[in-house]
Amino acid sequence: MSGLTGPESELEEIRRQIDAIDDGLMNLLEQRFAATEHVKIVKSKIGAMGGSPFRPAREAAILRRLIGNAGRFVPPDLLVRLWRAILSASSQSQAPVSIHIVKRLNATLGLRLRIRDYFGPIPVEEYRDEAQALMQVNANSADICIVETESPWVEAFVQGKAGDARIVACLPFLRDEPVPKLLVFGHSPPEPTGDDETIIISDGKLPRDFTPAPLWQVKVGTRRVSCLPGFLSEHESPLVGLNRTNASLGLMIVGRYPSPVESKS
Repeated sequence: MSGLTGPESELEEIRRQIDAIDDGLMNLLEQRFAATEHVKIVKSKIGAMGGSPFRPAREAAILRRLIGNAGRFVPPDLLVRLWRAILSASSQSQAPVSIHIVKRLNATLGLRLRIRDYFGPIPVEEYRDEAQALMQVNANSADICIVETESPWVEAFVQGKAGDARIVACLPFLRDEPVPKLLVFGHSPPEPTGDDETIIISDGKLPRDFTPAPLWQVKVGTRRVSCLPGFLSEHESPLVGLNRTNASLGLMIVGRYPSPVESKS
């Protein structure tokens, strides 16, 4: 007997309930990481361990489902941070991953925190400029490179510094502004989720009557970066028609990724 009565006794009981919930959460985490280890074993058996362990489509599906099912007591931003920590740890268990960024980005506290919130303890390496950072992700298919959307990355990409790497995600995942702050380059296979965006670069503006209308556009150096809704291909409508009638645009797809979730805040 604790000797507590009234509200104090009620508070003690609530604390015991919270402890039991915490124990249950720990058991569930043990089960989840055991399942992740099983995934690693199966991938090894079928020869699928090479390349990037980062799967933006799968991870976006998980986060969208959880956000959609969350009640009023779990804020979406907290939920995303919690599950991103779990997902990042799972990725790291499958292959060592490094993040490559420029010094200027790493010196910007708000952007550095966005990267940490999304990728957790994955090690970050910094470089003088975007060309150097993109070259690193080209050299290691498991790594990723993160650039500021309106930084001078386009010319380095056009010059082939990123190799086969493409934009596979954007940050933040909870959309708080029309234009995302950061773009993530990697070698993850592009997989449509049903709610996706395609990034293209061009030497000029898209025709005013082009559909689908861009979600956003920014000018980077002498070129224009446009974000189009959908999981688009250069070999299918509407981009194939645009290329045929406006060859001078020099249109190029830079990547496709799951659309961010609209922030409720």
